[in-house]
This record gives sequence, structure tokens and C-alpha cells, in this order.
Amino acid sequence: MINSKFFNLVKFEWKFLLYGLLMSLWSSFGQTFFISLFSSEIRNELQLSHGEFGAYYAIATTVSAATLLWVGKLADTHTVSKLSKITLISVCLSAFFFSTINSVWMLILGLFLLRLSGQGMMYHVYTTAVTRRYKLMRGKALAVCGFGMNIAEATLPLIVIITIGYLDWRTIWIALPIFAFITFGPFITTLSKKNTGNSVEKEVEYSNVNNSTLMLRRKDAIKDLAFWLVIIWLMVVPGFTITGIFFHQIHLSELKNIPLWFWSTNYVWYAIASISGAFFSGLLVDKYSAHKIASVTQLPMLFACFLLWFGNEKISLALFFIFFFLACGMLQPMVTSLLADRYGSKWLGEIKSLIWALSVFSSALSPIIMGLMIDTGSGLTELMLLLVCLSTFSFTSSLTWFNILSLTGSYKQN
Repeated sequence: MINSKFFNLVKFEWKFLLYGLLMSLWSSFGQTFFISLFSSEIRNELQLSHGEFGAYYAIATTVSAATLLWVGKLADTHTVSKLSKITLISVCLSAFFFSTINSVWMLILGLFLLRLSGQGMMYHVYTTAVTRRYKLMRGKALAVCGFGMNIAEATLPLIVIITIGYLDWRTIWIALPIFAFITFGPFITTLSKKNTGNSVEKEVEYSNVNNSTLMLRRKDAIKDLAFWLVIIWLMVVPGFTITGIFFHQIHLSELKNIPLWFWSTNYVWYAIASISGAFFSGLLVDKYSAHKIASVTQLPMLFACFLLWFGNEKISLALFFIFFFLACGMLQPMVTSLLADRYGSKWLGEIKSLIWALSVFSSALSPIIMGLMIDTGSGLTELMLLLVCLSTFSFTSSLTWFNILSLTGSYKQN
């Protein structure tokens, strides 16, 4: 029974699921949605245009993506507890440094540290650990842990917009990391410890990495046709679209003549939509397999882009956020499970670091490309046309090629 298995997962594994949730939540320091909330203050203080800020953001993100290819392999050689502690300390120190920026070079360095430790390693470490720990309940476990990001994106924007009216933006970058470290750091070892006992093993159904028949490494993955034709597009295109919308959300709200406070209130839909998307995706992954539902996860993003482009009523904005965050929620369980199913979980860290690095690289392109488009006079039509075309390509690519690969037998690993 799916329900009983899920309740057993929560019952026996609530500590580890809470670990993943908190890792997800505090990765926010390096996520575009959080950094972009301070874009106006940063651009004004450093006298930067949209395009310039986007360019520096792209440089920092690109370098962090390249660095992740190396540091991401640590997930295969270090314990979850040790690497999680190092990563949490790194992201908190990066946030402290970011609060002191007063020049362009400090901005680039600060963004690099945040993107590498926050968006890169915090996400990479916990998703690799969760994927490696479970097998039959992998999709649902990833969905539960993803609640952390859901909570962050549903609450932090409104909190920041309210507090920034009373506090200097730099103070927020000092206070939040202190809170994160105090409430999470001392408990990482306890939360990430694996349960033992025959009854627990039976109910949770842990994954046994050493008994897996698939132990492929990064060099094997890059020789795989499906990797280049399908898998990378499932991360690259959503990464470009999500980052572009988050990074330029203030400007997009202005183009739509929507007050920023009203735009931010719609983040409440994030909690509902992304949680629903993550659970729905996790359920489908566990029931059917990741490759069969890959194209389905791309549709909500396409609908969201059309709604932001053509919608004029308040309900249209709410529907945009619902479909947009539904897509965000569905992405993680599907892609991570897809990699584990196809290549095994023994060397998942180094394979996933490549995928995530490519996704991070794509997220580096959208701020600068869309920023330059804004600086040269492009309006909502041009910006959304770009995102709609990319989302359409991602959907049709995954739908077409996975069917072709399945029919020819090329999808299954030889």
C-alpha cells in the first residue's frame, strides 16, 4: 500500500527527512529568488544597470558551475554529516561576506560563493544523500525534503520586503545566516544518522548501493545518447527560465503594472503548488518511472509563461504562480530519480554534479541575456517569447526522444 509505506517512511525516517528539508530551506541564500530581492539596493549602491548586474551574476554563476564539477564529487567520498556541516558553514560565511560588498569585484566574489555553496552544494549534497538512501520511496522522500525550498520561497520574499523597510539590507544578510546555523548546525549529525534494526529496514526499504547492478560513472554518462538528447534539457531549460523570471521579477512586475507588494503576496501559492507538484511528481516516479513522466513535468512551465505573457487580471497572476511553482516542484524528484534509475547511485554525486553544473550554467545565461534585452528596449513580448520557445523545445524534446529511445531499445542500459 502506497499510503502505508509513505507513513512508515515519515514515521521511521522523520529525522533524515527533516535534515533534507532544512538543507533545502537554507540553500535559499544562494538561490536566485532570494538574491534578486536585493537587486534594486545593490544596483543603486554600485550604480549598475540591469544588464551589468546580470553580467556579473552570470560570471559568478558560470565559475561556480565549473567549480561544482570538482567539489560535487565530494558527495561520493565524504559522509553526509561531515559534508553537510562544511557546506552549511560555507554558505553562512558566504552570506556574511555578501553583507560587506562595496565594489564590483566583491559583488562577483560574493555571488560566486553564494551560488557555489548555496544553490550548488547545499542542494547537491542533500539530494544525492536522499537518492542514495532510498529506492522504492525515492520520489516521495525527495518531495518531502523539497518542502524546505517551498517554505522558503513562500515566506522569505514577503519577510524581506517587509523588513527591508525598517532594516538595512546588509543586516538581513547577517541575521538570517546566524539563525540558520543556530537552528540547524548542531543537529546535523543526529538528523542525518541512519536508523538500524530489522523492522526499520523492512518498513523503509533502504537502497543498497553496493548491491546495485548499475555503477556507472560520469565518463559513462557522457557517452550516453539520452544524456545529451534529453536529460540535460530537462534541467537546462527550466534552470534558464526559472532563474530569468526570479532574477528580473521586479522588472517584470513593473512591465505588468503590478505593485511589488501584491506580486510578493502571490508567493503564498508557492507552498501549495510546489508541494503538490513535488508529491505528484514523486508519486508518478515511484509508480511509473521517471523517464515515462519526464515530458509531463515540462508542461506547467509552458502554461505559466503564457499566463504571464497574456494574462491581465489578478487571477491570471495567481494562476501564473500556481503553474510556475507546480513546475518547480515537479522537477527535482523526476530528474534526480531519472539519473539514479539510469546510471545507478554508486557514483551519483559526480554524475549529478555534471547535470547540476550545466543547470547552474544555464541559470547564469538568463540574467545577462534578459538583462541585455531589457537594456536595449525589449518589452514583455520579447522576453516571454524567448521563454515560451525554450519551454516548448524542452517539452517536445523529452516527449519525442524518450519515445524514440524506448521504441529502439536505446533507453535501457546495456
